Amino acid sequence: MQIDKFPEYSGMRFVVDNAYPIEDSQVCQTLSTSGIRSVELIRCKSDKLLFVEAKSSFPNPGNIKTNPDKKNKTGSELFKERVDEICDKFTHSLNLYSAIDVGVIEEILPEEFNPPERVSLVFVLVINDFEQSWCPPIEKAIKSQLNDSFCMANIWKPTVYVINHETARRRKIIV
Repeated sequence: MQIDKFPEYSGMRFVVDNAYPIEDSQVCQTLSTSGIRSVELIRCKSDKLLFVEAKSSFPNPGNIKTNPDKKNKTGSELFKERVDEICDKFTHSLNLYSAIDVGVIEEILPEEFNPPERVSLVFVLVINDFEQSWCPPIEKAIKSQLNDSFCMANIWKPTVYVINHETARRRKIIV
């Protein structure tokens, strides 16, 4: 699988050294018809395995009570749906990657993807053109939902970050 040096997701160009673009993988494309969702990419950065999801928008947590959409959903319903979607993507991607890594699913990881044997898991949601002050309530909601899962809270123990494009650039996640 040939990887573009700086692929674009949600209007941002991502650094993909030591990365696996799981969303573009054959196995993910095949399983997407079964309801499997995935993050854009998995990237090793030092001893961290980053599961990176990119979004161009997200319901503003400051407006969730008064922001109905075309389907007459309240802002809080839209917010919860998006949090559910992101948590599914993180969970499905971790399960899919783990299944590939132990050989349950046959998929060849890119040659340039070389994670160390021991890593800590980091789930990163990057929202383009978003106020950084809007990110902490989203991060809190995602952490809370993931911690409701016994496996996530007690076995995987991921760190969760919700950041905007400016923070992602400073952390060298995007260019």
